[in-house]
Amino acid sequence: MKNINSTWVIAISISFSVLIIVGFNLIKLGAPYILHKKQNISVKGSVSIDFTSDYIVWNGQFYNKDLDLTKSYELMKRDKEKISDFLISNKINDSLVTFKSIQMKKVYKKDYKYNGDGEIVNSEDVFDGYMLSQDIIIESNDVALVERVANEITDLIAFNVNISSMNPRYYYTKLSDLKIDMIKKAGEDGLLRAKTAVSSSGGSLGSLLLADIGVFQILGKNSNDNFSWGGTLNLLSKEKTAYVTVKQKYSIK
Repeated sequence: MKNINSTWVIAISISFSVLIIVGFNLIKLGAPYILHKKQNISVKGSVSIDFTSDYIVWNGQFYNKDLDLTKSYELMKRDKEKISDFLISNKINDSLVTFKSIQMKKVYKKDYKYNGDGEIVNSEDVFDGYMLSQDIIIESNDVALVERVANEITDLIAFNVNISSMNPRYYYTKLSDLKIDMIKKAGEDGLLRAKTAVSSSGGSLGSLLLADIGVFQILGKNSNDNFSWGGTLNLLSKEKTAYVTVKQKYSIK
């Protein structure tokens, strides 16, 4: 029995010694890493800003068709003069207007042959004339003026001018400055979020470790435009809303 007790005492002593050694090594190697491991916090700041476009681009097109190419071209020249007079009378300076080159194509129509029962028995393409078309572009920072002209220019249809008006495209010439301001505000928003989260937990915010600017999303104000992975740029709305996010990582003291 004495030998058995001695054996247990020796075994316990050895085990206790092993635990002391292992524990010492854990403290020596592991504990400092855990205690001194740097902690950080990641946040996302965001901002949205409404703005009004200050530049407009309008496209229109007029056309004529005639079996005689020369006659069709003369009609185009006549209509161009009517359009120019209309624009001048509406205070659109010539320097704002671009008449693109005339495009020409031959037009064909179907000629159907019928039998005595009124059934189609044959058809062939028959030359139907020369179609000439010309695009017009107006670019200006007088957005209201060009909008009005774009709406009224189709009144020339009453004077036998075959003209169509496209939807204007709207731009903002100070977009670069706006983007810089938005990045600044989105960063400030992220910083405030980080400070609030850390201070509410009794800590204090350290230095900035990382900042990543997201893509800009420029949508029509109150529109159903969607964000896209590569960024969105709405050109059809005069009133727009711009969004951007900035991801940030801060150390925690």
